[in-house]
Amino acid sequence: MSVLEIKESYLNLQQKLSSDPAYKNISKFVSLLAKAVMKLSQLSLEKDVREVLAAANDILEKLFSETINPENAIVLIDKLTPVVNDIFDRDKKKDKPEPQPEQAGVTVSDSPGDVPLSERYGAGYFGAIVDDKKMLSQLADEIKEHLDTAQFTLVELEYDDSNQENINKVFRSFHTIKGSSAFLGLKNFEEVGHQMENLLVLIRDGKIRISRELIDVIFFGIDLIRNLVSVMETLNFEVAHLRESFMKIDIFSYIDLIKRILSQYTTKKIGEILAEEGKLTKDEISSILKKQTETDDKFGTIAVREKMVSADDVKDAIRKQSSTVKRVSYVKVSNERLNTLIDIVGELVINQSMLRQIIDIKSVAKDNDKAIDDTETGAEKIISQLEGITTSIKNLVLSMGMVPIAEVFNKLKVVIRNTAADLHKSVIVDIRGEETELDRNVVEAIYDPLVHMVRNAVDHGLESPLDREKLGKNRVGHISVSAEHRGNGIQIMIEDDGSGIDKNIIIQKALEKGLIAEDSVTEMTDREIYNLLFLPGFSTAKKVTEVSGRGVGLDVVRKNIDEIHGKVEVDSVLGKHTRFIIRLPLTLAIIEGFVIEISNNKYVLPFNAVDEILVPRAGQVKMMEDGSRMLYNRNVYIPLIFSKTIFSGEFTVTDENEQLLAVVISHENKNYGILVDRIIGKQEIVIKNLGESLSQMNIFSGGTIFGDGTIGFVVDIEGFLDTAKSKEGKSGTKFQKKGKEEAKQSSVGPVRG
Repeated sequence: MSVLEIKESYLNLQQKLSSDPAYKNISKFVSLLAKAVMKLSQLSLEKDVREVLAAANDILEKLFSETINPENAIVLIDKLTPVVNDIFDRDKKKDKPEPQPEQAGVTVSDSPGDVPLSERYGAGYFGAIVDDKKMLSQLADEIKEHLDTAQFTLVELEYDDSNQENINKVFRSFHTIKGSSAFLGLKNFEEVGHQMENLLVLIRDGKIRISRELIDVIFFGIDLIRNLVSVMETLNFEVAHLRESFMKIDIFSYIDLIKRILSQYTTKKIGEILAEEGKLTKDEISSILKKQTETDDKFGTIAVREKMVSADDVKDAIRKQSSTVKRVSYVKVSNERLNTLIDIVGELVINQSMLRQIIDIKSVAKDNDKAIDDTETGAEKIISQLEGITTSIKNLVLSMGMVPIAEVFNKLKVVIRNTAADLHKSVIVDIRGEETELDRNVVEAIYDPLVHMVRNAVDHGLESPLDREKLGKNRVGHISVSAEHRGNGIQIMIEDDGSGIDKNIIIQKALEKGLIAEDSVTEMTDREIYNLLFLPGFSTAKKVTEVSGRGVGLDVVRKNIDEIHGKVEVDSVLGKHTRFIIRLPLTLAIIEGFVIEISNNKYVLPFNAVDEILVPRAGQVKMMEDGSRMLYNRNVYIPLIFSKTIFSGEFTVTDENEQLLAVVISHENKNYGILVDRIIGKQEIVIKNLGESLSQMNIFSGGTIFGDGTIGFVVDIEGFLDTAKSKEGKSGTKFQKKGKEEAKQSSVGPVRG
């Protein structure tokens, strides 16, 4: 493991321990070990640090294997802690100045602008840089990635300053830069990142409204950090040269600028509030701050413990400190829906009372058979009523979480307009179905994928006005974005009247990248060819622009849509149009499912995909000349899928007298027969996310827990069919391009699913 990986392991352990008060001291010790790990890169300390870590790991291993109890572990840790601290003491520079105590008021620039940089940096400012070229190089690459993310997101925020997730994304970028830099001793990166993080906290909490001027300030900070990274790379991460060069770069002018902005909005500190009220003196505040540097306790805790103020005084100060109310996400609910919910809950309470009364009567009438029969009949009636009430509550609550997609569509208009302006193109945008309602979580998740697609439509799809005129088209391009309900889901379509997608170029690029074999090209369907566009790094752009062409975008689109159990497909006609069609569930929580059983395991098919259930008669299962089997149903042959092969790898031809059970499903206007062991029936399914170990299995879109406590898997129809196709040689299943091919007249014995 690398030093950073070891450090990360300790930090993860510390986070888990901190949640249990019984392990508070051990948690602090593990945090100390995470800091000590970073000294492994210093040759003079490496041996001592390794010995300390070995001893510490031995203690922790005994603790978690219950060889020793926590009390004995703390005794051993107390003996080892001074040894760890001694390592830090030996590493400190003698000329490093003592840190000044934190002031109670708002901190502004400590030095005037004309103070020399050498004095502002001070002796030992760069003394803690880790002398490890590999780690510094990895950090440089990481910082550049985060800066790219922040820069792209800031451009989006300039057009849409209300997108809270984008604000959080920029905040996380600088938070990570600050934390990673601190561990490698790059204090200049840490301080610049910290101030930018402070600024973004105020934006995130709604204390400052983001503006073009404020975004310019953040962009200036990004350029400053980029310059610092460039210095590192130019000097080949030689620490001695880095210290010398960093001392000549002025970061403090920018830090002072941020501090001036923050000084107008920073919340007063507890000590300052108590001082204004005359409950603490300046000397008392300094005394508390000094004690705070020696412990992890909060300012108010120390003040109460030292009996300088009362607990009520601290509570009052905290209330005054809270200048803004915590931001909470709300959904508007109509009075009609709210009143209906109250009425239904009232019925639920009545039924609960009736059920309790019946249970009490049954417990009294132990030997009265008629009374017992009457109570059981009454209980069944009440349970039936409860089921109806539960269904009503479920439907109503789900409807409360539904919001129109209009807000997202309106933002897309702005994105299209600005992208077209950047590329000097003229575009008419047609929006339809903006009143269509979706689950709020789905609406939030779909925004980024839609932005990718409309930007691609403007950049790749639409030709330039001059080219359109030469082709006999209107100089002004047309993009339509629509939404409509389809079955139990919603369909969003983005269409442009541009150049379309050349399938030959896609195939050529895929062959160059080794994504497909040359002999398989002739067998590929249009859908399979267009699906290549969604592979990571795949791009048909002839040149890289600020908008697209770097091989990122559509793979992110598919990933994000898959996470919300949606599907995306492409339809295009060269020279005429391109359509991106997204199919989404109305809600992420509950679906109507059709439960089947295969090899004693339960699986759930989306109910709207099930066409019929049938028991194949003798002669309906036919053996084809290529060895595949087809199911003859309603005058057509449809592929027969052996589900055991997909889920467990089994394939068994059983006695021809054994009865078969087939579920006929429909997907993309084609039918498929799935052989199963047992039909359980239609149920409402609460979808749960799969764990990391199963998340990569494309045949499942989620899991569920049934009433009897057993678990089941929700089948992803598209992934299931793709897997069946890839196993066609092993299972005997062969997908025919035409379902009406002649079968051999001789039937085969039934084949068990």
